[in-house]
Amino acid sequence: MKTKNLFLLLVISITVVFSACQPDQQPTPTDARDVYVASWTCNENSSQIGPSVFTVHINKVTSSTTQVQIENFYNIGFNFNAKVEITGSSMSIPVQTINGNQVHGSGTKTGANSISLTYYVNNGSGIDTCTATLARQ
Repeated sequence: MKTKNLFLLLVISITVVFSACQPDQQPTPTDARDVYVASWTCNENSSQIGPSVFTVHINKVTSSTTQVQIENFYNIGFNFNAKVEITGSSMSIPVQTINGNQVHGSGTKTGANSISLTYYVNNGSGIDTCTATLARQ
Protein backbone atom coordinates (compact mmCIF):
# COMPACT_ATOMS: atom_id res chain seq x y z
CA MET A 1 0.00 0.00 0.00
CA LYS A 2 2.87 2.32 0.84
CA THR A 3 4.42 1.80 -2.61
CA LYS A 4 1.13 2.58 -4.30
CA ASN A 5 0.77 5.84 -2.34
CA LEU A 6 4.35 6.84 -3.12
CA PHE A 7 3.80 6.15 -6.81
CA LEU A 8 0.56 8.17 -6.80
CA LEU A 9 2.30 11.04 -4.98
CA LEU A 10 5.14 10.95 -7.52
CA VAL A 11 2.72 11.05 -10.49
CA ILE A 12 0.79 13.99 -8.96
CA SER A 13 4.02 15.87 -8.22
CA ILE A 14 5.32 15.44 -11.77
CA THR A 15 1.96 16.50 -13.20
CA VAL A 16 1.92 19.66 -11.07
CA VAL A 17 5.51 20.54 -12.00
CA PHE A 18 4.96 20.12 -15.75
CA SER A 19 1.57 21.80 -15.80
CA ALA A 20 3.00 24.82 -13.96
CA CYS A 21 5.65 25.30 -16.62
CA GLN A 22 4.60 27.27 -19.66
CA PRO A 23 6.42 27.24 -22.94
CA ASP A 24 8.52 30.28 -23.72
CA GLN A 25 6.23 32.85 -25.25
CA GLN A 26 7.58 34.92 -28.10
CA PRO A 27 6.47 38.55 -28.23
CA THR A 28 3.79 39.17 -30.80
CA PRO A 29 5.43 40.87 -33.77
CA THR A 30 4.14 44.36 -34.40
CA ASP A 31 3.87 45.97 -37.79
CA ALA A 32 4.59 49.71 -37.78
CA ARG A 33 2.04 50.09 -40.58
CA ASP A 34 -0.85 48.96 -38.35
CA VAL A 35 -1.35 52.49 -37.00
CA TYR A 36 -2.08 53.73 -40.54
CA VAL A 37 -4.59 51.07 -41.57
CA ALA A 38 -8.06 52.64 -41.38
CA SER A 39 -10.63 54.74 -43.18
CA TRP A 40 -9.74 58.43 -43.14
CA THR A 41 -11.54 61.68 -43.96
CA CYS A 42 -9.31 63.64 -46.33
CA ASN A 43 -9.53 67.44 -46.25
CA GLU A 44 -7.62 68.32 -49.41
CA ASN A 45 -6.70 71.76 -50.70
CA SER A 46 -5.74 71.69 -54.39
CA SER A 47 -4.14 74.64 -56.21
CA GLN A 48 -6.27 73.78 -59.28
CA ILE A 49 -9.52 72.46 -57.79
CA GLY A 50 -9.69 74.18 -54.40
CA PRO A 51 -10.82 72.55 -51.17
CA SER A 52 -12.61 69.20 -51.11
CA VAL A 53 -13.47 66.54 -48.54
CA PHE A 54 -13.59 62.82 -49.33
CA THR A 55 -12.84 59.43 -47.80
CA VAL A 56 -9.68 57.41 -48.35
CA HIS A 57 -8.73 53.95 -47.12
CA ILE A 58 -5.20 53.05 -46.08
CA ASN A 59 -4.23 49.37 -46.31
CA LYS A 60 -0.98 47.43 -46.08
CA VAL A 61 0.77 46.46 -49.31
CA THR A 62 1.04 42.69 -48.91
CA SER A 63 4.19 42.37 -51.02
CA SER A 64 6.12 44.84 -48.82
CA THR A 65 6.85 45.25 -45.12
CA THR A 66 7.27 49.04 -45.37
CA GLN A 67 4.52 50.19 -47.73
CA VAL A 68 0.86 51.09 -47.45
CA GLN A 69 -1.53 52.10 -50.18
CA ILE A 70 -3.99 54.98 -50.10
CA GLU A 71 -7.17 54.07 -51.97
CA ASN A 72 -9.04 56.98 -53.59
CA PHE A 73 -5.90 59.12 -53.52
CA TYR A 74 -6.59 62.56 -55.08
CA ASN A 75 -10.28 61.53 -55.06
CA ILE A 76 -9.91 59.57 -58.30
CA GLY A 77 -11.76 56.46 -57.15
CA PHE A 78 -11.33 53.49 -54.85
CA ASN A 79 -10.04 51.37 -57.73
CA PHE A 80 -6.90 53.52 -57.78
CA ASN A 81 -4.29 53.82 -55.05
CA ALA A 82 -1.00 55.49 -54.26
CA LYS A 83 1.79 53.41 -52.80
CA VAL A 84 3.42 55.11 -49.81
CA GLU A 85 6.67 54.20 -48.06
CA ILE A 86 6.48 54.32 -44.25
CA THR A 87 9.47 55.09 -42.00
CA GLY A 88 8.26 55.64 -38.44
CA SER A 89 5.93 58.64 -38.59
CA SER A 90 7.28 59.81 -41.96
CA MET A 91 5.62 58.99 -45.26
CA SER A 92 7.14 59.22 -48.74
CA ILE A 93 5.04 59.05 -51.90
CA PRO A 94 7.47 57.98 -54.63
CA VAL A 95 6.90 59.12 -58.21
CA GLN A 96 4.17 56.92 -59.70
CA THR A 97 1.36 57.14 -62.21
CA ILE A 98 -2.20 56.66 -60.98
CA ASN A 99 -4.97 56.66 -63.58
CA GLY A 100 -2.88 58.82 -65.90
CA ASN A 101 -1.79 61.25 -63.15
CA GLN A 102 1.87 61.37 -62.18
CA VAL A 103 2.13 61.94 -58.41
CA HIS A 104 4.78 62.27 -55.71
CA GLY A 105 5.02 63.82 -52.26
CA SER A 106 5.53 63.28 -48.56
CA GLY A 107 3.77 63.40 -45.23
CA THR A 108 3.88 62.90 -41.51
CA LYS A 109 1.66 61.11 -39.02
CA THR A 110 0.99 64.05 -36.70
CA GLY A 111 -0.97 62.24 -34.01
CA ALA A 112 -2.82 59.02 -33.30
CA ASN A 113 -5.67 60.11 -35.55
CA SER A 114 -4.09 62.62 -37.92
CA ILE A 115 -1.85 62.63 -41.01
CA SER A 116 -0.53 65.67 -42.88
CA LEU A 117 0.38 65.28 -46.59
CA THR A 118 1.83 67.48 -49.32
CA TYR A 119 1.83 66.08 -52.84
CA TYR A 120 2.12 67.13 -56.43
CA VAL A 121 -0.04 65.82 -59.25
CA ASN A 122 0.72 66.26 -62.93
CA ASN A 123 -2.80 65.74 -64.27
CA GLY A 124 -2.06 66.82 -67.84
CA SER A 125 -3.03 70.44 -67.29
CA GLY A 126 0.00 71.37 -65.19
CA ILE A 127 1.25 70.57 -61.71
CA ASP A 128 -1.45 70.61 -59.05
CA THR A 129 0.04 71.30 -55.62
CA CYS A 130 -2.05 69.70 -52.87
CA THR A 131 -2.00 69.72 -49.10
CA ALA A 132 -4.22 67.35 -47.17
CA THR A 133 -5.06 66.52 -43.61
CA LEU A 134 -6.36 63.03 -42.97
CA ALA A 135 -8.48 62.39 -39.87
CA ARG A 136 -9.22 58.83 -38.75
CA GLN A 137 -12.91 57.97 -39.09
